[in-house]
Amino acid sequence: MEDFEEHTDVTLARPIPKGMLRPFGQVTGHATDPFTGNRQVMVRWPGAVKALAYDPEELIRVE
Repeated sequence: MEDFEEHTDVTLARPIPKGMLRPFGQVTGHATDPFTGNRQVMVRWPGAVKALAYDPEELIRVE
């Protein structure tokens, strides 16, 4: 599992449907899932009002 630091640029790891743009977001922090206790990564996407939580396996680093 990769540890994403704040301000790291990320995108979704899953394939994007043909013809759609791949979104790029930025890590804003970390959280803990209240039900499973798993560590999550908070990502703010362009145009979003607030950051959303993702499992680290759902994201990849953009370099």
